[in-house]
Amino acid sequence: MDLATIERFAETALAPPNMVTTEARVQATEFFGDLKQKLAINECLILMRESKNSFVLFQIGQAVGEIVLRDWSLIEGQDAQLAYKTLLEFVATSLSLESYVVGACLKSSAMIIKRGILDGKSGDQEELYQFIHHMLTNESSTVQAAGCLFISALIEQFSSAWRNSKFSITWDFHLQAKSVFENNGLRRLLEMSLTTLHALSNQDDIVGNNFTYRLSSCTDDF
Repeated sequence: MDLATIERFAETALAPPNMVTTEARVQATEFFGDLKQKLAINECLILMRESKNSFVLFQIGQAVGEIVLRDWSLIEGQDAQLAYKTLLEFVATSLSLESYVVGACLKSSAMIIKRGILDGKSGDQEELYQFIHHMLTNESSTVQAAGCLFISALIEQFSSAWRNSKFSITWDFHLQAKSVFENNGLRRLLEMSLTTLHALSNQDDIVGNNFTYRLSSCTDDF
């Protein structure tokens, strides 16, 4: 899919009412709905690296999670892991992302983790916790903030039931996934968060810290 075309529809979707017609805005909305049905995971990840348009990045961030869950029975575990890790790395290394883009990417990552917690497709859980630990202990405050926000997204996903027939998600799956998460991961993630926040509290300039800014600017999106 041509990136220039995608970004043109994004501009139409976000344009002021006096700049575009209702029909054009509806067409742009339908375009992104259709786009999510046509794109493959690798195409989404390529677009994410190439585009600088926040609305496009938001749509792609959402699309990755939806596509992975939709095609869960068809994709390999390594592809599911690549998808969520790429989203996390993108958030951690992009300094000027809009908060709603960060929220979409982290939510999709958390959804993928939850979907694979029972069949193992989202990877070894210990590896995941080590990945998050490295984010929280990174010297970059941006990466630390992304780690805390990801923990928040994970907790929210496992505490909610997103049953949906198109994703083959059942209430029984939600209960089992929630139980596994609470028994194996919840306490560790909370301990990691508290350790990071305690370290932050010992810093002299908390208000001016980039960690604080990144964290506070994104929490409203969860």
